[in-house]
Amino acid sequence: MPQETFNTCDNRDVSTTSFTETEYAVLRRHGSVLVFPVLVLGLIGAGFFFIDPKLSELWQHQTLLGVCLGLGLFFWLFPSLRYFTNRYEITSNRVVIHKGLSGSKTEEVSWGEITGVSLSRGMLNWLRGSGNVKIHRENGTDLVLKEVPKAKRLVRDLESYLVQRQGMRK
Repeated sequence: MPQETFNTCDNRDVSTTSFTETEYAVLRRHGSVLVFPVLVLGLIGAGFFFIDPKLSELWQHQTLLGVCLGLGLFFWLFPSLRYFTNRYEITSNRVVIHKGLSGSKTEEVSWGEITGVSLSRGMLNWLRGSGNVKIHRENGTDLVLKEVPKAKRLVRDLESYLVQRQGMRK
């Protein structure tokens, strides 16, 4: 760790240690989670253009448009925003899950707390090559990285990094 020396006003040298954190990976959920919202958006659009010409009154057109926009907002926009704003960050010191529209809600665990890593996935996840990576803590609840792409490789890399860090501590 690099040492930095600062000179204070009364000419005393104060030594501080600055800790650097290297970012290894930033991950998102598997892109296939957006398939359902896009299909629903297509169905909403198709339904609108199929039903709209059959309506005769202006208020019916406006009501149908409002319902379709509301359904599109709920079934397409919100899942898409959630996909693009949530991310998993793996650094040299910790694993962080960023949530929320601005990424301000975070859940994190330092490498010193991690006791192990496991993978759980169903048939569909197995076909896509994704899975839920569970990071086991000494104290507290486990941290779950949901539907991570190339999950098997990630678990293998995390386990080897854990072994390497434990070897450095001894």
